[in-house]
Amino acid sequence: MRIIIHGAGAVGSLVGGWLADSGVEVVLIARDAHAETVNRQGLQIKSAKGDRVVNLPAVTSPHQITPRIGDVVILTVKSSQTAASVQSLREVFPEDTPVFCLQNGVRNEELAARRFLTVYGAMAGMSVTMISPGVISHTLNNVISIGNYPMGCDELGIEIAELLTKAGFRVTTHESIMAIKWSKLILNLHNATFSILDKHLQFGLASPAISRFMADVEEEGLHVLDVAGISLADAKNPIDFTKRLDELRNKTEDPEKLFESENMPIELRTYPSTWTDLKLKRGETEASFFNGEIILLGEKYGVPTPYNSTLLNIVETMAADGMNPGLYSIEELIDQVEQRRLMIYNN
Repeated sequence: MRIIIHGAGAVGSLVGGWLADSGVEVVLIARDAHAETVNRQGLQIKSAKGDRVVNLPAVTSPHQITPRIGDVVILTVKSSQTAASVQSLREVFPEDTPVFCLQNGVRNEELAARRFLTVYGAMAGMSVTMISPGVISHTLNNVISIGNYPMGCDELGIEIAELLTKAGFRVTTHESIMAIKWSKLILNLHNATFSILDKHLQFGLASPAISRFMADVEEEGLHVLDVAGISLADAKNPIDFTKRLDELRNKTEDPEKLFESENMPIELRTYPSTWTDLKLKRGETEASFFNGEIILLGEKYGVPTPYNSTLLNIVETMAADGMNPGLYSIEELIDQVEQRRLMIYNN
């Protein structure tokens, strides 16, 4: 079996790197500079447990790969790139090639299923940052959830789960993978939050003000899903929102922990990909596939979404105008939400 990682940015490179390090044949499809550096000096993976270099091949297009029987594609591109990526993959790989959508968002599997016969959903519960071409930093967690799209989990899904487990990930298989991916979408609502604040996750989780704001954003999203009839029920769902919201709302001030998180080394901090998009002036973010999903469902079912509407409007404006992360403090962001709430309820 050969694993093709299409969209080998931070997460894709970590998955490909750990698999290759465990003995699996892997090919990365990555941006030019990243592919060139990986081919020249290997993939450097930094973490709190130490650094390692993994040697594996990287290309810049599916057309540079000769298909084989037994190839498996793991798609790790951003949601806005899925349609084009699936098209380019289908120009090279036959329609019976299995495709695993290891992506945030809930629309990728449907797009992949239009061109490939066997599609799997996969949830990445990990935080990885691209430091520079050829260098990534694994900062938090190593969870992957897998299941057939839209339901079930077959033998190949279990086989890939076993390979990933051997490589060092904590892997769960699911009968209802989309319940897991909707759950992850709720967590991804904060990609905008931390980009607007220019704060890393560890600092946010140590700050009572930011933690309470996170709980408000998630609660709004969960309420919308409930009204829309979208279930998060799965026997092995790794995300317990009842426990999570309680912990976020009851966060107490701990000056020592706050100081420690604020001053942790940059390579150990967990920033969302949206933060990187703003830093690199890419002109777009994935927020419309996260906060935007909640807003659209809210509009459809008559549920106001002042938190997510505020976050999406701000971060998309920042991206379009080429702004760096850090437009507002948490107090200013809360005020922006209150202004939008008043506007919604006064109309």
